Amino acid sequence: MPFEAWHFTRFQLRSEQEIVAVDMTPAYCQALASGGPAFSAWVGPDLIAAAGVIHFWPGRAQVWAMMSWMMPQYGGLIHRHVKRYIQQHPVVRLECVIDPRFPKSEEWAKRLGFKYESTMRAYGLHGQDMDMYVKHG
Repeated sequence: MPFEAWHFTRFQLRSEQEIVAVDMTPAYCQALASGGPAFSAWVGPDLIAAAGVIHFWPGRAQVWAMMSWMMPQYGGLIHRHVKRYIQQHPVVRLECVIDPRFPKSEEWAKRLGFKYESTMRAYGLHGQDMDMYVKHG
């Protein structure tokens, strides 16, 4: 279903992503919901994933994703849906910013076809280094 800002309140995030929960303010979640197409995946009342694309200008966009602790059970299904969406909506430059402390995120980006581009020093909200992965459509 389409992602709405309030959906974030229903997340029980994976342990790797709990660190960002404090930064997911209602205003930030609203920006994610309105930045471009975004979707939530539910199993009954449980939110298992939310992901979207923020369009900066024609030809350039950035993906985002948040995953629940239940992701290992549904990872293959979520991966197939995300991959199909990316294939059906090509962008000249599709970016994925990843916190390098989370190797599973880097592995997933690579499986989706993203390639490492650079490490961006002090790019994160708390001054941490972040890695830029890019997929050219």
